Amino acid sequence: MASERQEIKTVSPWWGEHIHRYEEVSSHLSGSESILDIACGTGFGTNLLAQKTKGNVFGGDIDQEAIKISNDTWTQKNLTYEKMDATKLRFEDNSFDVVVSFETIEHTAEYNLMLTELLRVTKPNGTLFISTPNILINSPTGIVTNPYHTQEWTFEELKTILTNIFPKVEIFGQKYARYNSNSFAKKVENLMYKKGIRKIPIKFQDRVMNSLISKPMYPITEDFELTVNSEEIKECKTFFCICKKQ
Repeated sequence: MASERQEIKTVSPWWGEHIHRYEEVSSHLSGSESILDIACGTGFGTNLLAQKTKGNVFGGDIDQEAIKISNDTWTQKNLTYEKMDATKLRFEDNSFDVVVSFETIEHTAEYNLMLTELLRVTKPNGTLFISTPNILINSPTGIVTNPYHTQEWTFEELKTILTNIFPKVEIFGQKYARYNSNSFAKKVENLMYKKGIRKIPIKFQDRVMNSLISKPMYPITEDFELTVNSEEIKECKTFFCICKKQ
């Protein structure tokens, strides 16, 4: 499984959508759940979840460097980071109320084994949250271009894979929604492209956008939402899946 992690100190256009996924998980928590976040990368999302529950939270990643960064950065008392292989977890059956694995299954050809293992460590009536790219948007020619991905799927392909393993599956699209009700914001961004402002440093782009629409250039968490509309899902860059164990 190759590395494609979000570095903590890096200014990135992806922060908004990453955090949005973890906030969606948080909205399902009651405050006492035990949680496993597998392929946690630099651990920022695992730390967010640990702030939302009194239960034990584990962040696991196959990359020892990512685990070191996580342990050096985040210090919640109920939070533990350790090196893990998602296809061979050390935990007993039925260990976690919630299992999270975002942007992971596209990185390994052993995705079926991984998903089966995640199901094993989930408690009865527990929930698994999974996200993965939509091949129609990320690799529209049908050839996966991301060098870190071993495969990507269409909505129908992903649904077949998940329903073969999990008793109940809901698949949403993670929709970029900044322009849903603000056509002026879209006009501003288009103008910035035409005038070449997108070529200047991001801090100056942010100043322009904040002065005009009170938002930074790069998307923030509130710029995303989940959609169940079948046509909208096909246009979304990322699938967000909620799977239940009986």
